[in-house]
Amino acid sequence: MGKKVALALALLATSIGVSACGGTQGSAGLSGATSTSASNRLPASKAGHTDPNKSCDSQGINSTQLGTGACKEGGVQYVVGNYGGVVDLKRLGVTIIGVAVAPADQGHGRTVTPQRDAFLRVTLEVQNRDRVAHRFAFGQTMLGVGADNYLERTDVERKVHAESIAAVNGGMIGAGETLRGDVLFDISEADYEQLQRVGRFFIWDFGGHASAQISRSTGQLGQIRLYANERS
Repeated sequence: MGKKVALALALLATSIGVSACGGTQGSAGLSGATSTSASNRLPASKAGHTDPNKSCDSQGINSTQLGTGACKEGGVQYVVGNYGGVVDLKRLGVTIIGVAVAPADQGHGRTVTPQRDAFLRVTLEVQNRDRVAHRFAFGQTMLGVGADNYLERTDVERKVHAESIAAVNGGMIGAGETLRGDVLFDISEADYEQLQRVGRFFIWDFGGHASAQISRSTGQLGQIRLYANERS
């Protein structure tokens, strides 16, 4: 990896790798990822009431006004939040705890390098809002950077990355409980540079599977802006 790419990684890690306030993060770090009580969740966004059947733009839920909440665009119902906030879908709530980059990933006695320039690791807390247990699946999230959509590197998550959220506790989350762990994306240097300007993180509800093509059949879809922090 060239010096330019290594510098871009270092700068990105420094600028975006700040953990959100609250959550269940402790001194044990990622290796301590377990299912925890929902009482430690971050506070919900302070956005006013939004209508899931009204357009996103009409409610200020766009990249200019940075409103948060539920809206509809292109026949898809979005629930939008900013980095550091909580997005609540029908059966799950999610917040991003931190974002980091690395030129390789290690675990289970293996080392793997990315197909592009580096791995982007997004650490999540996912709460089961339902009354029954659900499994968080591999491939339930997606990263959008401008016009590019990145699906998870599920092969690395399954075989190498020990802190993958879908592998922690088998991905099972009891009713009202919260699970912490990572999802991994293999992205280009050009998109690293765009991440804080146009980066978005997408998550599907339990039972859903990420697809790079978002359409009316997608159903309810969570989105967290990586270019805007939650207002206090």
